[in-house]
Amino acid sequence: LLALKENSKAVDAYKKALSIDPNNADAKNGLRSASVDLYSDEQREKALNNVEVQEILSDPGMQMILQQMQKDPQAVREHLKNPEIASKLQKLMAAGVVGMR
Repeated sequence: LLALKENSKAVDAYKKALSIDPNNADAKNGLRSASVDLYSDEQREKALNNVEVQEILSDPGMQMILQQMQKDPQAVREHLKNPEIASKLQKLMAAGVVGMR
């Protein structure tokens, strides 16, 4: 179910497995993974419905910056020097759309 991106069904299945065998390590790990993925999917969907996030993501300049950051993670340092871009990136990070390592 996880491979099919059916996280809510996977959560239910792992909970059922744990009700039968509360010590099943595979079920515990699966539940943890499915729950995190489910939260991430819901958070991302909510963020993409946010008007401000949509505006940032539809800006051609921000699209170019995000693509550049994907190819060259060091580029983020230069972009963060611009307060307007830094603010937009922070909003995308807070919404869970963009992550930095």
